[in-house]
Amino acid sequence: METKDTYTLEELKNAASEQNLHIEEKDGKYQFVRTVSERFGFVVVKAGDGYSLNHNELREFLIFNSIDIGKQITDWSKKA
Repeated sequence: METKDTYTLEELKNAASEQNLHIEEKDGKYQFVRTVSERFGFVVVKAGDGYSLNHNELREFLIFNSIDIGKQITDWSKKA
């Protein structure tokens, strides 16, 4: 398995959406949000409260919090 050091924000967003998470950005910092109620606009911050994550921390959160997603964004042998 080949590991790549950087991943595009788009790739990270796709991986996050598989965990029902959304990446929000403010001033170059990020946070992960899960929508609990679309009707009432209720969201829960899962990581990076106050937009405290950088790009590398986004990647680490996804890898270490989901084996499947971690494999998806580190196993580049399956890329077309």
